[in-house]
Amino acid sequence: MVAPSIERVLSDEEIAHFQEQGYVLVKGVLSREEAQRYRHLILDMVPRDLTIPPHWHANAGRIKPMREDGKQSFETPELLSLLSNERLYSAAVQLLGDHRLRAFDASLGITMRNDSGKGAGASILSQTPHLDCTVPADTAFLFTLEEVQVGGCYYFTDVAPTGGGIHVMPGGHRWVEETVRAHGGGLSGRQLYNNWKRLEGLETVEVTGEAGDFALLHHLMPHAASHNRLPTARVAQFTRFTRADHPHSPQQPAEPGRWSPEQLGAMTPLGRRLLGVDPW
Repeated sequence: MVAPSIERVLSDEEIAHFQEQGYVLVKGVLSREEAQRYRHLILDMVPRDLTIPPHWHANAGRIKPMREDGKQSFETPELLSLLSNERLYSAAVQLLGDHRLRAFDASLGITMRNDSGKGAGASILSQTPHLDCTVPADTAFLFTLEEVQVGGCYYFTDVAPTGGGIHVMPGGHRWVEETVRAHGGGLSGRQLYNNWKRLEGLETVEVTGEAGDFALLHHLMPHAASHNRLPTARVAQFTRFTRADHPHSPQQPAEPGRWSPEQLGAMTPLGRRLLGVDPW
């Protein structure tokens, strides 16, 4: 396949910011009207009587819808287009250096106002900083471009300071690499800090943004959820991209029956390639 014409979404300054700091806010991935529509779709999943299903996760004002089979991905026809947004895809292509990508995750998050523990000395985080990445715990980091995963969350509401935005450690991806290499670079480095799932005492900043923006992080970026101290619930969806030639989880053709006729009908040509229906 001939490489498609890719929109230049990120400026040179934004690319440099990502490379130095490990994250970038991609502006205007969705229009405000689109963001509102997705917000309502997700909020409509919450039972009207606020009876939170027992298989959902709920903690410190954070509600994470879960499927009854224990999986977190919501790939309904109405939400599937979030995995193949062309503007977000183009930004990922700029950062990963290849147009042949794989998209996944599709988990959701609702962060309601939570005043618990509010006051001087209270933690701003509702979650311990950690890494989410597709490098298995029994495999050493390679620190190559092919291994990089970029992902984060759509903001479907304006996220002002203390509004439950995702928290990151500026430059954290470089700190992780330096720390791993200082421990020999092998499995011992990969398995530090309980496989990099518990990073205590880090200084983080909140990524604020407007409805329709996307907070895009490097896979080695320590990050955490934060308390929402504002009235408006933060509603988000999580999307991640890797290169199709990712060394640990390369893209495979979708198994027969993986996608329903309704899902296939909702896919764009780009989505069919990102989700393994059609080859690159």
